[in-house]
Amino acid sequence: MRILLSNDDGIHAKGIQTLCQALCHLADIYVVAPNQERSASSHGISLHRTIEVHELELPGAVKAYETSGTPVDCVKWALAMLHPTTPFDLVLSGINAGANLATDVLYSGTVAVAGEASLQGVKAMALSQVGPPFDFEPTVKALLAMLPKLLQLELPADTFLSVNFPPDPDPKNVRWTKLGVRNYHDSFRVELDESGQQVYRYGGDIVDEHGDGETDVTAIREGAITITPLRYRFTNEEYYGKMQSFKH
Repeated sequence: MRILLSNDDGIHAKGIQTLCQALCHLADIYVVAPNQERSASSHGISLHRTIEVHELELPGAVKAYETSGTPVDCVKWALAMLHPTTPFDLVLSGINAGANLATDVLYSGTVAVAGEASLQGVKAMALSQVGPPFDFEPTVKALLAMLPKLLQLELPADTFLSVNFPPDPDPKNVRWTKLGVRNYHDSFRVELDESGQQVYRYGGDIVDEHGDGETDVTAIREGAITITPLRYRFTNEEYYGKMQSFKH
């Protein structure tokens, strides 16, 4: 089995390195990840600049590459350049330092990696850890216990999984969930850059969180590992059907 790892925290992040070393005894591990943190990059790709790719040594990996691109650039490059000759059975994104719950998935580079892989027909999962603090060892241990069953799942071609782990996760306490809703209060702090130019730094605080017993935000708060099946379909089918009777 061949597994491709990527993330948005960067190839030197503890989450992806811990994951790589834990899985290398089960599969051939390939890593393609950004050379620095690219959090909240969503599904962005590099259209107007070139991408540098450098091979490096990473414990546990058969091959490892860092790129100057976005997380989605990484998985696109891997599937275009490596996958044809060494097909991947699975793409794992993470382990992200921070949960990806509810509407956070819209901004997450971690989730976007898995989403891009699924668009290209490769089974994929995004892995995220609640924190801080971030102790990835219990998360990896829980993942290894869950992985045999997860690998047996027959996912639809357009569907991928977003898995969130609470602190001290119990692999016997797993819930299938739907996305909840998070609302943020947006704020921008004024700073000065190195040249003295006024710039702004974004910061957002959660002000409201909606979820019932079936949502990820509720389940993770209650200490469960959450698995949310996602797909990229944005059409509002209900409203679309309603508008079929609307006369222009």
